[in-house]
Amino acid sequence: MVVFSPAARHNLISLVSLIISATPGGKPGQGTIPMPDRIRVSCASLCRIEHEGWFLLLLNADRRQRGLYVLSPIGGALSITAYDRLAPFAAILETPQNDDLRLTLPRAKLPHFREWFYSGQGRERSPFRELREELVDEASLLPALEPEDVTWEHLWTAEEEAFTKRGGQMGVFTHYFLEVFGVGFTNDAVMSALLAAPSESGARWVTREQIEDAAHINLTVDGAERSVRVNGRAILAPP
Repeated sequence: MVVFSPAARHNLISLVSLIISATPGGKPGQGTIPMPDRIRVSCASLCRIEHEGWFLLLLNADRRQRGLYVLSPIGGALSITAYDRLAPFAAILETPQNDDLRLTLPRAKLPHFREWFYSGQGRERSPFRELREELVDEASLLPALEPEDVTWEHLWTAEEEAFTKRGGQMGVFTHYFLEVFGVGFTNDAVMSALLAAPSESGARWVTREQIEDAAHINLTVDGAERSVRVNGRAILAPP
């Protein structure tokens, strides 16, 4: 993810136009017509999993499917639980088939959306769903994971603006809300399994310095040794 300063953002935003296909009907917050003054917004949870100065990252699944190898914090899109909350922002969900908080809205509505997001009302407020999906369902690092196996606390929320590299939205200018959670495990077997994560799983323990430097490391995955970029500065310190 490339993050831009306010000055650079002002110059670059004029290059970005959002083309949004109409989706009539369905849940509230879905369906729109193209509007040049809209901005894409993506809201996600990120898990800070630390052990003796090392941080657990995982290959981003969306990019891995496209042959791009980037290690990122475990986490993913937060979900909306009360669709009527989107109406005051004229917000349009990006994907009608799920509840992910990826959407577009008029730029003028962004401050009001921010206020709602920080209130925590009508949306997911836990990292557990994404944690289980990535560790159990996607990476197969664990056979199962239950809420009682995990502890978490909200550490801070970071905001960034960048051109997304997400498949299907490549190059779209995006405002990110990133909720960072400190995650621990009450079950010793869970941590033991994570510490022994095989390279092919796409998981890797990295140092603070590697994250700060956005370093490239070698990782044997998908049948070959690959140079993989380390991403994750948002989990290191409050903005």
